[in-house]
Amino acid sequence: MTGSRALSRSIATSVLVLGGLIPVACGEVADDIRATEAAEKLGFGVEVPCDINLYQQRRMTGAFLQRPVGTAGGVPLYVSGKAVARGDAGPLPRNLVIEGKTIRGLTPAEEGGAARLEGTRRAVARPIPGLGSGDRLPQAYWLGYRLEGVDYDGPLVVGMSPTATEIPMAGEAVMTGPLHVTFAPTGGAVTTARGRFSLVIGHGTGRAAFTASDFVVDSGPPLPFARMSWTRLGVCAPRVVSSGQGRVGFTDAAGMRVPILPTAAEPAARLSFESSQFAGAARPGPPGAVGGIFAVQGNAANLEGVFVSQP
Repeated sequence: MTGSRALSRSIATSVLVLGGLIPVACGEVADDIRATEAAEKLGFGVEVPCDINLYQQRRMTGAFLQRPVGTAGGVPLYVSGKAVARGDAGPLPRNLVIEGKTIRGLTPAEEGGAARLEGTRRAVARPIPGLGSGDRLPQAYWLGYRLEGVDYDGPLVVGMSPTATEIPMAGEAVMTGPLHVTFAPTGGAVTTARGRFSLVIGHGTGRAAFTASDFVVDSGPPLPFARMSWTRLGVCAPRVVSSGQGRVGFTDAAGMRVPILPTAAEPAARLSFESSQFAGAARPGPPGAVGGIFAVQGNAANLEGVFVSQP
């Protein structure tokens, strides 16, 4: 990609209130979701430009939903790092860089017959069943670690980055695969469920659209919606992220809108989407997989998701 696509340095941050724009200070914007107001995280940060340099394209790319253990919500973060191949297996994470802090020396270990990775900062990464093969990238993990005396955990998705020349400059790509969601209404029972996602990436327009459906509940009451959609996502080199202009909608099986986020005087929810395209099986070639995390965090309910496809 070229410097002209370093969108991170040119996107203003603002709040949309009754059709007017009011500047705000910190990388988030208010957005309209089904006629309600919400704040969507601006994923294009000055610390993570849209170009892929020669160093990064030999490394991993991905996303992590970081939260202190025992707390609700979380902060979606861009992740990079180094992967190494072990024996006949494909490459697996060796180092992870999260917010400029490095988890080093991730090595395979076993826990009750199940594989996991252990590293510095008391890090433990357990593969999430059904979201990757477990022995090669891309893969979703449940990651826990300690930083400056605080224990964090959350879903992590990582894979090998494509090179700058492997990402198309035009055309459209459709990625599909499994996802896991957790829905927690305020004062109600938590639901965990599995489903399927579709991510349509417009390489020419720099926009993307995400949908999730076909949910099967693993625990808790039924989900109050059958389908979720997230439009106006931004494409930033391998990343597909919150653009600050996104819209999220929920519908039932009949296609009717579901009021997950009620109208409120304050923003109804904070919206965050962080994901990456991953290198395909045949290289050089276009990206062959995608994975990431998202969060809809509101006063009425919290929804979190993790997803990954395979090349």
